[in-house]
Amino acid sequence: MANTGGPRRFLITGGNGFIGSYIAKALFEKGHYVRIADIKRTSYFNERISNEVLVGNLCDLSFCESAVRSMDTIMHFAATMGGMGAIHEANDFVIYNDNSIMTFNLVHAAVHQGVQRFFYASSACVYPTSLQHQGTNHITLREHDVWSSGTPNPQGLYGLEKLNSELLLMQFVEKMQIRIARFHNIFGPYGAWVGGHEKVPAAQLRKALAAYMDPTTQHEIEIWGDGKQQRSFLYIDNCVEAILLLLESDCSEPINIGSDCSVTIDDLTKIAVQSAGMDVGDVCFRYMDDSRPVGVHSRNSNNELITKTLSWTPKISLEAGMMKTANWIRGEMDKMLNVTDKTTRTELLSSFKTSKVVYLNRPTITFAILLPITSRGLEGPEKSLENLRTFAKSLARTTWRDTRELGLVHFQVKIYLGIDADDEFLLRRAGNSEMLNIELLLSEEGITDVSTEICNVPRGHVCAIWRQCAHRAWKEKADYFVLMGDDVVLLDEGWMRDIHEQFALIAQHEHVPQGMGCVAFTDVTFPGMPTFPVIHRTHMNAFGGQVIPNVFINQDGDPFLFQLYRKWGCSRMIPSRLCNGIGGSLPARYIQQHADGWTFGPLTEAASALETSLATSFPAATRKMTLDIIIPSYRVLLPFLNVILALKESPTCETMFIIIIDNPHSPKITELEAKYAHRPDIRIRINESNLGASASRNRGMKESAADWILFLDDDVIPQDDILIEAEKAIRANPQAAGFIGNTYFPVASTVFTNAAHIAGVTYFWDIAAKMPENESDMPWGVTANLIARRVQDGVEFDLQFPKTGGGEDIDFCRKKRDFSVAHGGEGFYPAPRVIATHPWWNDGQRSYWRFYMWSKGDGRLVKLYPSMTYLDYTPNSAELFLISTALAFLGAFTYLFTKGSVVFIVSMCLALATVIANIAHDMFRHLWRDTNRTKALRSSLRGLGWAVAVAESALIRMASEGGRLIGLLERGDVMFVGHRFDWFTGRAGDGPMNEERMNGQQRMALVALIFGVLCFKFCY
Repeated sequence: MANTGGPRRFLITGGNGFIGSYIAKALFEKGHYVRIADIKRTSYFNERISNEVLVGNLCDLSFCESAVRSMDTIMHFAATMGGMGAIHEANDFVIYNDNSIMTFNLVHAAVHQGVQRFFYASSACVYPTSLQHQGTNHITLREHDVWSSGTPNPQGLYGLEKLNSELLLMQFVEKMQIRIARFHNIFGPYGAWVGGHEKVPAAQLRKALAAYMDPTTQHEIEIWGDGKQQRSFLYIDNCVEAILLLLESDCSEPINIGSDCSVTIDDLTKIAVQSAGMDVGDVCFRYMDDSRPVGVHSRNSNNELITKTLSWTPKISLEAGMMKTANWIRGEMDKMLNVTDKTTRTELLSSFKTSKVVYLNRPTITFAILLPITSRGLEGPEKSLENLRTFAKSLARTTWRDTRELGLVHFQVKIYLGIDADDEFLLRRAGNSEMLNIELLLSEEGITDVSTEICNVPRGHVCAIWRQCAHRAWKEKADYFVLMGDDVVLLDEGWMRDIHEQFALIAQHEHVPQGMGCVAFTDVTFPGMPTFPVIHRTHMNAFGGQVIPNVFINQDGDPFLFQLYRKWGCSRMIPSRLCNGIGGSLPARYIQQHADGWTFGPLTEAASALETSLATSFPAATRKMTLDIIIPSYRVLLPFLNVILALKESPTCETMFIIIIDNPHSPKITELEAKYAHRPDIRIRINESNLGASASRNRGMKESAADWILFLDDDVIPQDDILIEAEKAIRANPQAAGFIGNTYFPVASTVFTNAAHIAGVTYFWDIAAKMPENESDMPWGVTANLIARRVQDGVEFDLQFPKTGGGEDIDFCRKKRDFSVAHGGEGFYPAPRVIATHPWWNDGQRSYWRFYMWSKGDGRLVKLYPSMTYLDYTPNSAELFLISTALAFLGAFTYLFTKGSVVFIVSMCLALATVIANIAHDMFRHLWRDTNRTKALRSSLRGLGWAVAVAESALIRMASEGGRLIGLLERGDVMFVGHRFDWFTGRAGDGPMNEERMNGQQRMALVALIFGVLCFKFCY
């Protein structure tokens, strides 16, 4: 068929495999639409080779139908195949079954959907073995030789299936154009080269390269058989050229694609030795004449038909192709051998020197459903049977395909029922049968593989039942362990293969042993929580058959597993859904008993045990840092939360966002949950009432199981790299109690925002940029951007401080710091590159109330931390106002009896003098004495506006001083009036205290002077 020249739509099965990926790449580069269908997600090629990739099993007819849809050409390369290590008698039935089902499904879908062309990758194995065992005679196989000996006699069931598929396709030659290529030993880069599925060119190149790379041993190359077998080999680029020519031709009969220049295996091995950079004379051959498969004696492609039909002959010689392939295999070997452990390198090189025989016996993967069941706590015991039947129906429906042997893996389900020993209702037998009623019920729903565990445990101890059932399943060699509940309904088909695939992906992406990890369903009843986790027997082996520690009773066991494997980045949540009728976020049927402190001792001990086990069994597995971001939120500001929840961590860190909503009536909760509740790295919790930021942060800490916590306010805009910079800071000083980030404000452009800066209320927000970077004992940091180590120190945010904030951050930092230092750790470090921006409160609108309330709270510090407190002998503005107020009351009382107003006027003069003196002194400080300190402020205000801002800063400072005094009086801490807290906690020496005392004395002198003038004017 002549090419019409326009782009076509190709489905390439096995398009991520060897030949398929080359064809996909060639067609994609020609501008055609290419869809790949494969069980593998990616090919060896780094560049893009297709428009789309569908991952699935071609043994599944529905997958084939989806893959074929809208395609005009199918190119079918997918097959269970390999070299002689895989294509041998022991694998015949598996190979025949898989390949025949795949081809049948594709042909079925192609015919029904009107596909125009079907290309089929057949094999030289279709030729009669009787023609290929004629001593040393040179055998050349023509296409019609398939029928030369009467009844076809192909090589094994692999060859028979290929021939049968050719015949199947020829039945539809009137419905679609058929192209069949019989390949003769195609080789080249990106083909299998290790593991048993490789063909002989790659195998001999690998062995030769291993000998070359290992100078410590004799150069010896293994050869299966006597080395006299003859084969022809075709380099992949030649093959691709031939396929494309065939595709555009009118040739509808099967055609050989191979080389017509055969060589012996001995000669091929000599070429491999030379390609590896050695002299043939320096190498000896070791012949393996045992029971290893060697195939037919002699095979060679006859190319008369393809030369005549397509005018094609190979352009790249065997020797040139072997050299190209050797270079690629050398690179792949170097990647694997790039290990520091000399023993591991030696073992790898030794394994490269021999070929494996692969047995494709289909593995049976057993999922053990650990199912505690009780008849208690329901409206009636019969409800437990109703729940169990509902569960059983959902289990049968969602596992039907996976248990019907589709493709490479066969799954089976076994239920381990756990029943309380005193649950008489569930222990009733079915009539005269030995089966229990519940076992009969499961059998009626098609579930017959059931084991019942009678559990002598206290009522409601669900975790103990899980442990008992899991231990039995482990002893019975189950592969996966599903912690389930009897009120669960499974919603989505295919969850077993999804979980199995997830564990494979975890091993591939995280470089951990196969089976390490925890995979959870999506629980629609409790979104984002890993309520029903699945673990592999790898976990059970590591912990001696115990699924979860004994400390767990009926709560927290499932998140424990998820958090344990999160420390290696090996926890996943799959889209497959279930719903939980009772429990989850709904009321349970038993008294919930939490394992207090499980995120510390039990989790730490389990992680250490797992780390120790991996250190010997799989040293490449690397533990990650875990960091939880806690965000208390009253306003639920989605524009800010969206930015925070889009932050990305590095590959060596695992993060989780914990949002505590402190306003249960917020209208934005629904939108937040709809957008984010499904994400396993986001946990949204809602307080029953407004508890305040401190209580919300405390709840967030209880939810956390990470190594470290990053506190962020819900209205900050963090830099994109804040999580990466946080990790860097932590790794640089891992013994720190925590780290203080920089929180900046937008450029101050108004009088009020500049006044807030000048007054000092924002000074500590970016303290990390003001202290030396090697400082190891920072005073404290604001919780808008604060990192703290999560240890079992009992430190929380003290709820004595106001809900609106003020002092709680200082108290928290000091307590964390003191515990750390007392236990051999360090204090808080600055993290100047951990940056967030905080907007001006209320969009910069003038309000002193926030600063007043903060100060009411932080005034408590003088009592809590007397060692960081000093006495100021001159009263501040608030204390002078207090004296003025007292005089005013005295003056009013005096006026009632004497009609004299002198005392009242004196009180007013004192108050006025206090205001004037404070403003005048701050003008003096900021406009003359300490002008260098204000240069660093982020301000755009100049001239008169700046002077006004300085004046207003004095009012903000006085409001703050007023808040502290009022707080002391309300708490009855009168004896602490006149005491000041050292905000630098001694880290700056006596300088700050002495300066404040000096400022107080200067202000007091000004007050006295102005007071005297005013009194002279109004009293005399």
